[in-house]
Amino acid sequence: MTVALPEKSFAPPIAGLSAGAVAAATGVSLIAIQRPSRRRTVTQARQLAIYLHHVAMGASVSACARLFERDRATIRHAIRRVEDRRESPVFDHGAIRLEQALASQRDMVLALVTETEGAAR
Repeated sequence: MTVALPEKSFAPPIAGLSAGAVAAATGVSLIAIQRPSRRRTVTQARQLAIYLHHVAMGASVSACARLFERDRATIRHAIRRVEDRRESPVFDHGAIRLEQALASQRDMVLALVTETEGAAR
């Protein structure tokens, strides 16, 4: 079941899902993903979180830039880097699994928000 994304769908609980999922999957801390580190493991994890936020959560490049506190060119670069890395079957399999899991969580959270808003009226 896919839920239509309302305008306010990128509220903080949903916005943090991609970075949190990548932190859990890669072992890179959420704090490290958010900081401006240039260590390869951290930058690759951050790039994957940006990519997933854009693809699985449906966020625009501008929304990703605001969330990750980077400029749009950096966001586009991160997305391209992950798309290049997806040519590796092992990486692609992991990216697909994370993307599917995040899309399911997004839909579940949005359905709960919709139910809660409907009950409050």
